[in-house]
Amino acid sequence: MTKSRTRLYELSAAAYANGDYTGWFETLYAEAQGNSDAIPWADRGVNGWLIDWIETAQLNLQNLRALVVGCGLGDDAEYVAKLGAKVTAFDLSQTAIDWCHRRFPTSEVNYQAVDLFTAPTEWKVGFDLVIEIYTIQALPANIRPNAITAISNFVAPKGKLLVVCRGRDPEDACDNLPFPLTKHELTKFTDTGLTQVSFDDSIDTLDTTPARRFRIVYAR
Repeated sequence: MTKSRTRLYELSAAAYANGDYTGWFETLYAEAQGNSDAIPWADRGVNGWLIDWIETAQLNLQNLRALVVGCGLGDDAEYVAKLGAKVTAFDLSQTAIDWCHRRFPTSEVNYQAVDLFTAPTEWKVGFDLVIEIYTIQALPANIRPNAITAISNFVAPKGKLLVVCRGRDPEDACDNLPFPLTKHELTKFTDTGLTQVSFDDSIDTLDTTPARRFRIVYAR
């Protein structure tokens, strides 16, 4: 186990014990002091599942209103912006957002420090494309349904939502971060009124430890 992941477990366990399920994100980013190796999920590049989806579908993102959920260090947001989308990207951690500004000082992405559960009301059904990669799987089971509802609410009429997460079967163990999701948990997206367009279930062999990945596309 890497030092960064060990620290992640320490911080999240302490926060959960106090009934705080998200505050540890800021602590982790702040402790990193600009070292991306200290952030276990920082790929230091664009997510490959995002690239593959856009290229395979030959999507035209020109002038689309896009929202990147839990944007981290900003690579995915910058990629979508370079394809012509008008991108808003947010993260719970102010330190992460400040980091994005330092990395991309001339960026046209609208980076904001925002809590998913108290997002601006004007964001409701406000985006043609919503990108959620690895955020839900960083949340415990008791708040995941509310997170799914909040993310669904961002999708505009005729808009699309891309979700990428670790996947598991119901009988598989799920006792530590990141928490893989089941297909049943993900039906909450369709319960909110979205329609499932595609569901890819694959093994990510590019990861250090091969893991099951779900990539789902929804539409309103």
